Amino acid sequence: MCTRILVTTMLAALALLANMALPLPAGAADAVVSASQIEQALQPPVRTRGLVVHPRSEAGEAKQVIDLNIPFEFDSSALQAQATAQLKQLRSALSSEALSKDQFVVAGHTDAKGSAQHNQQLSMRRAEAVKRYLVDNGVAADRLQAVGYGSEHLAVPDRPEDASNRRVEIRNLGEKP
Repeated sequence: MCTRILVTTMLAALALLANMALPLPAGAADAVVSASQIEQALQPPVRTRGLVVHPRSEAGEAKQVIDLNIPFEFDSSALQAQATAQLKQLRSALSSEALSKDQFVVAGHTDAKGSAQHNQQLSMRRAEAVKRYLVDNGVAADRLQAVGYGSEHLAVPDRPEDASNRRVEIRNLGEKP
């Protein structure tokens, strides 16, 4: 009974973290964020009679972004086998009715190990690898823009070499013009 409550609490906490676009806590690296959680985090603003209602985070700002743990081979843009489960969920979310008309940035991030130039190039190759997977699996290429930030925007700035800084961020840019 206690184990079931603990697991339920942990799953709820992971869902909350995913929707807040925060890095996953240590030990949760294998957690796969579901398509519905991704869709909810990337949900575009709701329009009602001229008013635009933006989804809000706990801090109050509008957010349409989610960080995902997509594992790559060390110092490489080669996707690890376990990345497929998360990428399938991402593809499903981007193909959903709610998000099917929107464009997205696929942003690669690294930790601060290595030179700034190397990290920027690595993060770009990783973002392109995620975009390539999505395009190869049915998401239109013109809906995706790959960018690499290297270690410029650390998720955990006080721990620059922490693994949680190595992530792929998906940001909703809104409907295609």
